Amino acid sequence: MSVELKKLNFRRFAKNAAEMYGLLESNRARLSPWFWWADKSVTPNKIRFYLFMVLYITDTKRKKIVHKIKSAKSYDEQFFIYNDGKIAGMCGLDNIDVKNKQDAEVWYLTFRGNPFGTADLAIKWIENYCINSGLNSMYAKIQSTNEKSLKLVDRNDYTIESVAQDVQISKRNTNHADIITYKKQLTR
Repeated sequence: MSVELKKLNFRRFAKNAAEMYGLLESNRARLSPWFWWADKSVTPNKIRFYLFMVLYITDTKRKKIVHKIKSAKSYDEQFFIYNDGKIAGMCGLDNIDVKNKQDAEVWYLTFRGNPFGTADLAIKWIENYCINSGLNSMYAKIQSTNEKSLKLVDRNDYTIESVAQDVQISKRNTNHADIITYKKQLTR
């Protein structure tokens, strides 16, 4: 198993768009409870998925430009996960704060059919990326019912920082759940 991450950008997405949509379709039931954009009502077809991804990449670029102008603003980095040269999933860092808290929120998803440990290797890669970027810690916000993600952070030495009960999942997902925040101090 050879896991590598490559930054999500317009060129890489355009090259892999059809494959990504196929992977979304075959993994929709598994992903939609955790990722609002995976729901059929948001990305029901290729065109809507492509549009969503273009807007997502554009917003990521916008945040990075704002950060370059004003370094106190946080930004995001998104990646494709590849396993043996094939797309295995996606992961990213949101709210990267290199000036104040020196941390970032990690998120990840892998598609069905990948060997056990693919996400673990991606997390290790992301941790090294954060260390090289000067960050001191990472955190993950996970719904209490997402057993696979809870096990993943536990295996990778993240510790519970807080538990928020019955909160809105995200700005775009109005459902409520218990959200556990896990944190990991990075060592150089």
